[in-house]
Amino acid sequence: MPTQSVGPPPASRIDVVRLVGDLDDIVITAILGTGATYVEIEEAVKFAMGDAELLGKTGHQLSPAAVAVYDILMTDPAYEPEAEP
Repeated sequence: MPTQSVGPPPASRIDVVRLVGDLDDIVITAILGTGATYVEIEEAVKFAMGDAELLGKTGHQLSPAAVAVYDILMTDPAYEPEAEP
C-alpha cells in the first residue's frame, strides 16, 4: 500500500515567482530544489526583506527549507540589504 505524504506540498514555480518576484531562472530553480512550501518561502522572503525581528519576537524559527530559501535569496542582488545613508 503506498504511503501518503503528510503536510502541504512543495511550492510550484508560479508560487515561487509570486512570492519572490521575477528573479533569474537559476534562482527560481534553486528555490524549487529546496522543496519548500508556499509558507516556508513566504517566511524566508519576510526574513530577507528585514522582517526577521518581527518573526523572531514570536519565538518562531525558520524551517531548514526556509533557511535554504533565505540563503538563496541573499545571493541575489534584488535581496541585498540597502546601504544606510
